[in-house]
Amino acid sequence: MIYYGEFFVGKYLKGMTHLTRDVLVKTIVAEEMIGIGGEDYTKQLKELKHKWEHASSEELCRKYNQLKYTNITVEILSP
Repeated sequence: MIYYGEFFVGKYLKGMTHLTRDVLVKTIVAEEMIGIGGEDYTKQLKELKHKWEHASSEELCRKYNQLKYTNITVEILSP
């Protein structure tokens, strides 16, 4: 079991608070920004945030699952 932020992730989601699109977007963007620096940091951050804010919930879940080794679905996302 891995503790990530305010909730647990792993094979099973336990003790989780609200998992929203916003949480997924922030997590994905943060993971993709690891190792990016320099003059293009702000530009890259804005582009990635825009990209993932406009992605479908299915895409967000798929990417989040890939990054965090979970199996969340759109149905468990809080509004």
